[in-house]
This record gives sequence, C-alpha cells and structure tokens, in this order.
Amino acid sequence: MDTISQQWIQSYHEGKISTKWTALLDGGFRWREGFSISTAYIIRGGIGYSITPSLRIAAGFANLGLYGEGKVIRYEYRPYQEIQLKTPLGKIGLSQRFRIEERFYEDRSPISNFELPDFNYRFRYSVMFAIPLFQLSKNEPNRRLVLNLGNEIFWNAGKQATRVFDQNRLILSPTLQWNKQLSISFTYNRQFASTLKEDFYLLSNIAWLQIRHNLDFSKNQ
Repeated sequence: MDTISQQWIQSYHEGKISTKWTALLDGGFRWREGFSISTAYIIRGGIGYSITPSLRIAAGFANLGLYGEGKVIRYEYRPYQEIQLKTPLGKIGLSQRFRIEERFYEDRSPISNFELPDFNYRFRYSVMFAIPLFQLSKNEPNRRLVLNLGNEIFWNAGKQATRVFDQNRLILSPTLQWNKQLSISFTYNRQFASTLKEDFYLLSNIAWLQIRHNLDFSKNQ
C-alpha cells in the first residue's frame, strides 16, 4: 500500500427552478504532492426533482479527465442517477445518497501496462451528519459554523469490472455557512482505494476545498 497527499478544489452550484425542479452543476480540479502534479478534472451537470421537501431524485452527466505527464491521457464519460434523503435528527442534519454511475472510458495513452476497461457500473452510498457548532452573527441567524462528518463507499459492477471494491472516503469537513446561498468547507478526505494491481491499495490524505452556492430562481416566477 502506498500513501500520498492530494489537493482538491470543487465548486457546487444548485439553482432552484421551481418548487420541484433544481438545476445542478459542479466542477473541480485535483493535484497531488502539494499542487505540483495535476491528476484530474471533473465537470458534472444534472437536474433534480423533489418528490418531497426531504426526498430528491436526480440524473445527469459528468466528464472526467485523468492526467499523465502533464496532459490528459484518459477520459471518462459518466451518466449518473441518484436518490437523496435528508432527515433532521434534532439539531443534527442527516443526509443519505445512493448514486449509480455508468462509466465509459476513452484511453489516449500510447503505452499502458494494464488492461483497462472500456465500461463499468459504479455504485456509491454516502451518509453525512451536519452538526451545528455555533452561530457567528447575532444579526445573521444563518451564519454559523457546522461540522460535517460522513463516509462514502464506492463499488464496481459489470463484466469488465476487475475489482468489486473501488474506494472508501472518510470525510471530516468544518464548514463556514455564510448564509442560505453560500458555504465554504475545508474538508479532510481520507481515501482508501483499490488500484489496477491485484491486492495493492492507495491511501490518500486529501485536502479538499468545497464551495457551495445555492440560488432560488423560483421566487422570480
């Protein structure tokens, strides 16, 4: 098992179109070893439908590029579908999400030491607890510090999937919630992942800056 450090930045945007429909968009970039080596980019968009105020289904598409020697050597095209349930536990918020991804790959590397799949399914289940710590402003009741704690497990399926277990993310995320529209999370992600080598795993200590921006366009209708 190898251990590395990674640095991620990601921006998430939600636009409420109506009481039921929400537009979803996020994008990010990833490095390792102190921002010295580019590893990946991701761009993802989708649309969500709220069955109830606490239960939402969504579908969308993501494009991921993996870097090698300073250039993109492998593309991934990823349709996805998900269901998300948010449940209050007193003052603590509980969020659960189950996502299915269909992953199509395009290899641009001229040399590869491994047989890489062209397609596989991936399933993801995350659970996250939002624990309010304290309010930051008497005049702004939504301005507060929140501690998000959670875990997400990924596993593969399909004829070309060589490993059932893909990865696990343990999340510790102090979050500055500035208002209802904007929050900034300084996240530590301890990621344990399988590799193309049999019985060889990669442990990553990831510093992850997450920016979330929510807009409500339904009020203008």
